[in-house]
Amino acid sequence: MSRWILTHVDTSETWTMPLNPNKMSSPHQDRSIQTSYGTRQGTQRLRGFVTATEAKEWTWSGVIRTKEHYDKLEEWAKKTGRVRVTDHLGRVFEVFIQEFIPEDRQPNKKVAWRLTYQMTTLLLRRIS
Repeated sequence: MSRWILTHVDTSETWTMPLNPNKMSSPHQDRSIQTSYGTRQGTQRLRGFVTATEAKEWTWSGVIRTKEHYDKLEEWAKKTGRVRVTDHLGRVFEVFIQEFIPEDRQPNKKVAWRLTYQMTTLLLRRIS
Protein backbone atom coordinates (compact mmCIF):
# COMPACT_ATOMS: atom_id res chain seq x y z
CA MET A 1 0.00 0.00 0.00
CA SER A 2 1.32 3.42 -0.92
CA ARG A 3 1.61 6.28 1.53
CA TRP A 4 -0.37 9.48 1.11
CA ILE A 5 1.67 12.38 -0.28
CA LEU A 6 0.88 16.08 0.07
CA THR A 7 2.37 18.48 -2.49
CA HIS A 8 2.05 22.26 -2.25
CA VAL A 9 1.21 23.53 -5.74
CA ASP A 10 2.99 26.90 -5.45
CA THR A 11 6.26 25.73 -3.85
CA SER A 12 6.41 22.06 -4.97
CA GLU A 13 7.15 21.12 -1.35
CA THR A 14 6.12 17.51 -0.65
CA TRP A 15 5.54 15.43 2.45
CA THR A 16 4.85 11.71 2.67
CA MET A 17 2.57 10.92 5.59
CA PRO A 18 4.02 8.30 7.98
CA LEU A 19 0.55 6.80 8.55
CA ASN A 20 -2.25 6.89 6.01
CA PRO A 21 -5.64 8.14 7.14
CA ASN A 22 -7.92 5.29 8.18
CA LYS A 23 -11.19 6.98 7.20
CA MET A 24 -12.22 9.39 4.49
CA SER A 25 -15.38 10.73 2.97
CA SER A 26 -16.04 10.06 -0.69
CA PRO A 27 -13.94 12.23 -3.00
CA HIS A 28 -16.45 11.76 -5.80
CA GLN A 29 -18.99 14.38 -6.77
CA ASP A 30 -22.54 13.64 -5.69
CA ARG A 31 -24.72 12.47 -8.52
CA SER A 32 -27.98 14.17 -9.31
CA ILE A 33 -30.76 12.22 -11.00
CA GLN A 34 -33.29 13.79 -13.34
CA THR A 35 -36.50 11.92 -13.94
CA SER A 36 -38.61 12.39 -17.04
CA TYR A 37 -41.73 10.51 -18.01
CA GLY A 38 -42.40 9.28 -21.54
CA THR A 39 -45.78 9.36 -23.23
CA ARG A 40 -46.25 5.60 -23.52
CA GLN A 41 -48.00 4.25 -20.45
CA GLY A 42 -45.97 6.32 -18.01
CA THR A 43 -42.57 4.97 -19.06
CA GLN A 44 -39.93 6.74 -17.04
CA ARG A 45 -36.39 7.53 -18.05
CA LEU A 46 -33.61 8.30 -15.63
CA ARG A 47 -30.59 10.38 -16.50
CA GLY A 48 -27.67 10.89 -14.16
CA PHE A 49 -25.39 13.88 -14.32
CA VAL A 50 -22.64 15.38 -12.24
CA THR A 51 -22.00 19.07 -11.78
CA ALA A 52 -18.22 18.91 -11.98
CA THR A 53 -17.60 22.62 -11.51
CA GLU A 54 -18.75 22.64 -7.89
CA ALA A 55 -16.16 22.13 -5.16
CA LYS A 56 -17.11 19.82 -2.34
CA GLU A 57 -16.00 19.22 1.23
CA TRP A 58 -13.71 16.21 1.59
CA THR A 59 -12.53 14.93 4.95
CA TRP A 60 -10.08 12.33 6.05
CA SER A 61 -9.04 11.21 9.51
CA GLY A 62 -6.63 8.92 11.24
CA VAL A 63 -4.26 8.45 14.14
CA ILE A 64 -1.10 10.28 15.18
CA ARG A 65 1.64 8.38 17.00
CA THR A 66 4.54 10.89 17.03
CA LYS A 67 5.16 14.57 17.70
CA GLU A 68 6.70 14.91 14.22
CA HIS A 69 3.52 13.60 12.58
CA TYR A 70 1.42 16.03 14.62
CA ASP A 71 3.70 18.98 13.82
CA LYS A 72 3.66 18.24 10.07
CA LEU A 73 -0.14 17.91 9.91
CA GLU A 74 -0.47 21.20 11.77
CA GLU A 75 2.08 22.85 9.45
CA TRP A 76 0.26 21.65 6.33
CA ALA A 77 -3.09 22.79 7.70
CA LYS A 78 -1.70 26.33 8.01
CA LYS A 79 -0.43 26.49 4.43
CA THR A 80 -2.24 28.79 2.05
CA GLY A 81 -2.91 27.91 -1.55
CA ARG A 82 -3.69 24.66 -3.29
CA VAL A 83 -2.38 21.29 -2.17
CA ARG A 84 -2.27 18.12 -4.24
CA VAL A 85 -3.12 14.97 -2.33
CA THR A 86 -1.98 11.62 -3.70
CA ASP A 87 -3.89 8.87 -1.91
CA HIS A 88 -3.09 5.19 -1.31
CA LEU A 89 -4.61 4.27 -4.70
CA GLY A 90 -2.41 6.75 -6.60
CA ARG A 91 -5.28 9.15 -7.29
CA VAL A 92 -4.32 12.83 -7.24
CA PHE A 93 -6.72 15.49 -5.97
CA GLU A 94 -6.35 19.24 -5.73
CA VAL A 95 -7.66 20.75 -2.48
CA PHE A 96 -7.60 23.73 -0.15
CA ILE A 97 -6.96 22.58 3.41
CA GLN A 98 -9.55 24.23 5.62
CA GLU A 99 -9.25 22.73 9.10
CA PHE A 100 -7.15 20.35 11.17
CA ILE A 101 -8.84 19.01 14.30
CA PRO A 102 -6.61 16.92 16.59
CA GLU A 103 -8.12 15.11 19.56
CA ASP A 104 -6.08 13.75 22.46
CA ARG A 105 -6.44 10.11 23.44
CA GLN A 106 -5.19 8.51 26.62
CA PRO A 107 -1.52 7.53 26.10
CA ASN A 108 -0.48 4.03 27.10
CA LYS A 109 2.79 2.30 27.94
CA LYS A 110 3.54 1.52 24.30
CA VAL A 111 2.45 4.80 22.70
CA ALA A 112 3.20 8.13 24.34
CA TRP A 113 1.76 10.20 21.49
CA ARG A 114 -1.78 8.98 20.93
CA LEU A 115 -4.12 11.31 19.09
CA THR A 116 -6.79 11.13 16.43
CA TYR A 117 -7.40 13.87 13.89
CA GLN A 118 -9.69 15.03 11.15
CA MET A 119 -8.57 17.09 8.18
CA THR A 120 -11.26 19.03 6.33
CA THR A 121 -10.55 20.20 2.80
CA LEU A 122 -12.35 21.85 -0.08
CA LEU A 123 -11.94 19.40 -2.97
CA LEU A 124 -11.48 21.35 -6.20
CA ARG A 125 -10.87 18.56 -8.69
CA ARG A 126 -9.42 15.17 -9.36
CA ILE A 127 -6.28 15.40 -11.49
CA SER A 128 -5.65 11.70 -12.11
